[in-house]
Amino acid sequence: MGVTLSTIADPLGTKLVIDTDADSTAEGNVTGAAGSFYAVEIDNTANQAATYVKFADATSATPGTTNPSWQFYAPASTKLTYVLGTGIAFTPGLSVWAVTSPAALTASSAASATSPTSDVSVKVLST
Repeated sequence: MGVTLSTIADPLGTKLVIDTDADSTAEGNVTGAAGSFYAVEIDNTANQAATYVKFADATSATPGTTNPSWQFYAPASTKLTYVLGTGIAFTPGLSVWAVTSPAALTASSAASATSPTSDVSVKVLST
């Protein structure tokens, strides 16, 4: 499993979740509890196509079936950070996955559950 959960001392967030190989297999309850997330960093530099990182306000998720609560776009060959100001609350947990389509739930779109070609790294600052 390519997910690391670290506790950090920071007034904005106390946990740093690092998924070094985000793909169409959802990582469930990555924070271990309810909380808020304040920043999402996506490293999509290894891919020649866009990637969509999706989060579900749930302890587990199934890409292509679970409706994401939030999604973040990473253009091809880029690394970027989304800063979420006052944060976004989630309960009971936070699940994350990365796919090649912005479609939330589309039976006719296989890309709604298709992994990026190469590894995508996702970091989440949360409480």
